Amino acid sequence: MSYCSSVTHTVADAILRILASHGVRYAFGIPGVHNLAFWKSDLPGAPRIISVRHEQSAVYAADGIARATGGLGVALTTTGPGAANTLGAFGEASISRSPLLVISSEAPIASRTPGIYRGYLHEMTDQASLFTPLAKVGESGAPLAKSASNSMEAIEFLKEMIVEITKAPSGAGYLGIPADILSASFDGDLDVPKPPSTKPINVESLAEAFKDSKRIIFWVGGGATEVDREITELSELLKAPIITTFAGRGIGSPSRYSLQVPVHEKEVSELLASADLLIIMGSQFDGMNTKNWTLKLPEKIAVIDAAPELIERNSPVDISLKTDLEPRLFETLLNLLKTKEVSGWNEWAEVASINQSARARISSTPEGKSGMRLVDAIDRSWPLEGRIVLDMCIAGYWSGGYLQGKRARRIAYPVGWGTLGFALPTSIGAAIDGTQTLVVAGDGGIAFALAELATLVQESLPVTILLHDDGGYGMLRYDQKVMNAAERGVDLVNPDWRLLSESFGIRFKETTLDSLTNDLMEAQKIKGPNLLILREPLSPPRTTSPRWRESEAN
Repeated sequence: MSYCSSVTHTVADAILRILASHGVRYAFGIPGVHNLAFWKSDLPGAPRIISVRHEQSAVYAADGIARATGGLGVALTTTGPGAANTLGAFGEASISRSPLLVISSEAPIASRTPGIYRGYLHEMTDQASLFTPLAKVGESGAPLAKSASNSMEAIEFLKEMIVEITKAPSGAGYLGIPADILSASFDGDLDVPKPPSTKPINVESLAEAFKDSKRIIFWVGGGATEVDREITELSELLKAPIITTFAGRGIGSPSRYSLQVPVHEKEVSELLASADLLIIMGSQFDGMNTKNWTLKLPEKIAVIDAAPELIERNSPVDISLKTDLEPRLFETLLNLLKTKEVSGWNEWAEVASINQSARARISSTPEGKSGMRLVDAIDRSWPLEGRIVLDMCIAGYWSGGYLQGKRARRIAYPVGWGTLGFALPTSIGAAIDGTQTLVVAGDGGIAFALAELATLVQESLPVTILLHDDGGYGMLRYDQKVMNAAERGVDLVNPDWRLLSESFGIRFKETTLDSLTNDLMEAQKIKGPNLLILREPLSPPRTTSPRWRESEAN
């Protein structure tokens, strides 16, 4: 869509028009004295700016909509402390490869000297440098963290960032614009250039590897979302089990060979080790998913990814295809394989039996009984079309690893950078389009953003908060126990959750593992947000590092 026009608009207007042309319907932020030009804009079709209570929450919310839809998430912040407040959430989005852009005002440039501090309100000598270590590195080799010095530069930087941020593997970027430039007029070209088409990749070597292998297994990450259907078809053709990472949960789920237990459990790790070919797709093959690269791997490893070098840093790779994971690539591969002899691909892994027996075994253990009851309650009650946002807490670890992967982009879990306090603010973005969203959080993490309860009410968002109250940082308490250390700093004073909820006009209810299924179903009938509190103790699952050493135990 072209927004070229003879009408003169401000730079802020132009930015909003460009974002709208790229499909951005919502942006998240807080107005400040330097960025009010965004809030002054009244353009038809411009993204609606959702006001949150903290800049970090604005970025989490933008991350939430990016993870849920695959589209660009946008946060708008003000100068100095406003921009600095976003860094924790920005890091999570960037490491997790969410397509996200932070646009911040900077101190007015007219009277400033670059690199010299003078004492203007919120001034920094180099605000973009805050984001440099975390931002995605663009095609030029430079981080996508830039400050504009004039109107034309601001618009050109924006266009460049939209292309670079959304290009696989996606990531996060920062654009800083001085306040006086945001309010300046702009009547130039607003069209964002289309990214160049990717070059065709020769898949013959991969097809030959498939032909020569009898026991093929897939490792699928969040970067493979766009080829969900194709991975399902390829899995069925090759009779190849699918292991999904935390970010890849749900990809390939229609396949009969979709594993619904994490690789940290012995049934799946043993299956992985017994394969003769591992295909890694759309995953960084990171430490949290691989137990810091201690998993026993098949003899031959192939990678299909836009950034296979991330995997090659930690694991030997026999075949490396550097390419975007696009449907046409897999269509070519599927057509090629269908012309080959497929009788050698036997059903070597009884995946349905593995799923059933592993879940039954875990449920029978003292550590797993309550955790799996929590997981089963959510599985039975939360709708397929609904979204689930998890925090770094014991209940979140169980949900992130063991919920049934029913579809791609259904579950958001902050294991990229491991940011505590993720779930509540992220749900703002996940639910802003009216989709039922479940938050699973602990009493420690939710305290990071309790003010966002006001945002949930303000926007009447369909968010159900399942709050596990174990009196503090339960995972860290467990860590100290494992280390035979004294429990220090892990016990917290909590508010009266009922009074807190009711002060915001939020429905509150105490729940138990016995009643959780019904309570979650009832919660979905409530207009606006509601909070369920669960106090029953939970032990951490084997996806948490203090339990990795137990992976060979029963």
